[in-house]
Amino acid sequence: MKDDRKRLDLSELDKIKASKDLKTKTLNRCLDDGNKFKSFLLSKVSLVFAVIFAIVLSYVAIAVNNSKGIKVVKSYELKAAKSEKDLLNALKSVGMPARDGVFNLAQESAKSASPAHSTTNVQVEGIDEADIIKTDGKYIYSINNYKNELIIFKANDRAEIIKRLKGKDLYANIINADLNNLYLREMFIYEKEDKKYLVLLSGLIRYEQETEEPYKKSTPSEKVDIMPIRWGDETTLISIYDINDIEKINLVKQFEVSGNVLSSRINGDNFYLVTNKWLRYFIQDKSEKVLPFYVDYDKPDNKNYIEPKNVLYNENNISSSFTVISNINLGDLTFKMHSVLGNFYQMYMSKENLYLITTQTETIKPMEKNNGQDTVQSLDNYKQKTLIYKFNLQKDVVYKGYGEVNGYIINQFSMDEYDGYFRIATTEESYNGNQFNTSNNVFVLDRNLKIAGSIRNIAEGERIYSVRFDGEKMYMVTFKQVDPLFVIDLENPYSPKILGYLKIPGYSTYLHPLGENRLIGIGLETADLEGRVINKGIKIALFDISNLEKPKQISKLEIGGRGSYSESLYNHKALTVYKPYDLYAFDLYETRDDDSYTQIFRGLCLLRINDNEIKLLQKITHMDLLKGVSEVEAYDYGYRAVFVDKLMFVISNVGVTVLNLDEMKIIKNERI
Repeated sequence: MKDDRKRLDLSELDKIKASKDLKTKTLNRCLDDGNKFKSFLLSKVSLVFAVIFAIVLSYVAIAVNNSKGIKVVKSYELKAAKSEKDLLNALKSVGMPARDGVFNLAQESAKSASPAHSTTNVQVEGIDEADIIKTDGKYIYSINNYKNELIIFKANDRAEIIKRLKGKDLYANIINADLNNLYLREMFIYEKEDKKYLVLLSGLIRYEQETEEPYKKSTPSEKVDIMPIRWGDETTLISIYDINDIEKINLVKQFEVSGNVLSSRINGDNFYLVTNKWLRYFIQDKSEKVLPFYVDYDKPDNKNYIEPKNVLYNENNISSSFTVISNINLGDLTFKMHSVLGNFYQMYMSKENLYLITTQTETIKPMEKNNGQDTVQSLDNYKQKTLIYKFNLQKDVVYKGYGEVNGYIINQFSMDEYDGYFRIATTEESYNGNQFNTSNNVFVLDRNLKIAGSIRNIAEGERIYSVRFDGEKMYMVTFKQVDPLFVIDLENPYSPKILGYLKIPGYSTYLHPLGENRLIGIGLETADLEGRVINKGIKIALFDISNLEKPKQISKLEIGGRGSYSESLYNHKALTVYKPYDLYAFDLYETRDDDSYTQIFRGLCLLRINDNEIKLLQKITHMDLLKGVSEVEAYDYGYRAVFVDKLMFVISNVGVTVLNLDEMKIIKNERI
């Protein structure tokens, strides 16, 4: 697939011989939560393939859902369903057969003194995000994914294990469920006055019992697989524990809600959880219920199904899934649920509003006919846009409206709200009949989500790799062969402008402000190999942005060679920052710098970063704790760090290390 290849149409898709699984994953690359960890394809050929797959397969999906041809849609405004019939008809439009009765609805602390400690690295100050490790300064709470258990350590130089709570023990009260299919996910710590809660999120899959007829065929031509399909419903458990007395942890409230976690926040006294509930593509029995529900485990036998009037939908953008917004007031432990019939893949929350993001692909011109049949469309007939839905959080979750911009976003850091304006950065793809093109945009939307100002066609031929908003400024990294760092002025929302930029090798996938005049970039170094750009090792860069028109790199650190990796490249919560010592800690998989991909280290990396330099202080591993262990267990992963006073705690699935920060000396390193 060269740049000068002939005009490509959808009939070429099968010639690529992509597997069904690969097609599905590629189609959903902008919709999938796995977007956080997708591989960034840098070479020219790889980029062409990725764009072809994403756009072509998206259009195939749309064509399947609309046998009369793809319509140019004018509005994606949401409206409340008047009855379950509205939702049934909407589902039919996407090939989701349903019959009357399918829904079967019911009738209408005072904080005690604790030493200085690190917190989760979050996007918006004051709004907490769930993570697998938390500390309150006295204890460390860690989810061990390998053993599916919650471990509580004392935050002292001995790091004694106070409790080990296995998933099966934590959820022994759950009914009608195989607890082997329950997985601990993430958690929060909430403290206010006399309340101190651990809010634990867990995933549960309830597989249906096999029957003689596990499902009914949707169409007469549908083939039945040789092996029976095993299907089940995914739900999320919200467990709220009183941890005022660590020796007597008490479950005070528990809910179960439909769907798998998209994202969650604690904003003030309110806990918000957004989940995606997928529907199966076959006819349900009359007794089967598909509306989102929740269970209050004070009354575990009672499923509370959402009322249709609390479900929003848009008839021009229907998908076979519900997005569920659950809200728990942690003061009085009351529960509320809202839902949208549709799929969303990113979420952003400010102090006042919640935003849900999805993408939509539209035709630029009507589909052509050949002998009365729709013809295959070329790629230049389509465009992709991002749809933004706004919900106010002041009293309840209230839908306020939607907006739309061209292109797609990479992650939650592509969005921000400031002084009532919503800012968003997108990458836009196009095809002119001979080659693919990319460009990048920055949009500023007003309170009604109408575009107030914009900068378009930034860095043509490149795409966005990282974004960070910081008040009236914004930093953006695009990449193709070198890394342009753009500094953008958003002081006037109606006239944003580029102040300056810097081009250097490599690219940053995460940007972290350091005071007013410095910016840290975490990403990968790159090199040229016979005309191709290839990834090399981890690159940590320090930028001087005191002169916004002339940003410059003043220090950098390269670690490892090709194949080196860190979760912090794509998950900001994997980076732990401790300001009292200017410390930054992240997990590291390091390879030898000779293009052999040979692993030389796996563990945690500790840096000191100040205004002038980046310094590598320590590398801590638990690989040495695995000597004599069977191959099945001999793999250490999940390295995370927390800081308490003058100590750093490094915890993985196999061990715990305590480091004295004043002496930079390890004082404990043991299996757990």
